[in-house]
Amino acid sequence: MTDLAPLLRVDHLGIDLHPRRQEPRTLVHDASFALAPGEALGLVGESGSGKSLTSRAIIRLLPRDARPRGTVAFDGQDVHALHGDRLTRYLGHDAAMIFQNPRAHINPVRSLGDFLTEPLVCHHGLSRAEARERLVPLLAEIGIPDGPRRLAQYPHQLSGGLLQRMMIAFALVTGPRLLLADEPTTALDVTTQRDVMAILDEQRHERHLALLFVTHDLALATAVCDRIAVMYAGTIVEQRPAAALHSGRRHPYTAGLLAARPGLGAPGARLPVIPGRPAAAHETPEGCPFAPRCAFAEDRCRAERPPLRPDGDGGVACHRADELAGDLDRTKEEA
Repeated sequence: MTDLAPLLRVDHLGIDLHPRRQEPRTLVHDASFALAPGEALGLVGESGSGKSLTSRAIIRLLPRDARPRGTVAFDGQDVHALHGDRLTRYLGHDAAMIFQNPRAHINPVRSLGDFLTEPLVCHHGLSRAEARERLVPLLAEIGIPDGPRRLAQYPHQLSGGLLQRMMIAFALVTGPRLLLADEPTTALDVTTQRDVMAILDEQRHERHLALLFVTHDLALATAVCDRIAVMYAGTIVEQRPAAALHSGRRHPYTAGLLAARPGLGAPGARLPVIPGRPAAAHETPEGCPFAPRCAFAEDRCRAERPPLRPDGDGGVACHRADELAGDLDRTKEEA
């Protein structure tokens, strides 16, 4: 964590789904973290852990029948209490989001110029011509040459990598202070992934952006983020500086994720796996959500949900964290 005051603070965020004529279901149980200007936080976990919903709650893009609990505060103001001009400024200027699949979020029958200039025209009062003049240098900055020609094209005329760069330009054009990136490289090849992440990292440092990077790729998150928050079944179970995560991880789930990463082991070696299947927040028992899959779970783990408590340079939600260090080390060596 930097010495700067947090720009974004999420305290005990929960999200409940209230579908019509059905029982409510919890989708996110407890997420707490803070993000300072210029800092990058990686939100990591298996599919269905609640990572994307957490990011969408920050920018108020939850489904209509979803109800948030807890607090999401941006610059000291409760995001879910904003309305009128302040809400318009938050959504149209202060915060921006890059989505996983750009083709699903860009109108295929509109030119890219129409799409990218819309925030500047609607929220900043620029003409279309003025907005295009501002966009061309930004496109060049993120690796898209020949801006005027690209702005005249349509989404189907661009590759996935170029289209994702257009989404980055769309997110940056209003000068946000908070950038949410929801698995922005999942649909891209490895080389393009590297290029896109290099752009995000460069822009984050140049613009002093607070970046929340949502991903299932733990190696990618540790490479580009300052801190990592590990999420399981709608709950953040561990937070740690990225540089210290591998040697300092204290939760059995984090240890399992690290051990399961493909590496340069002996040819034909079996890749370690976490037993069982990932659980959604509404499927978890009363106690620790990871207890059914944890080799170290005891009766207390199954009966009492552990809170995320401060732990050295991070935090961990595990009743047995203090006594399991040696066992987790042996698990790593065996892997």
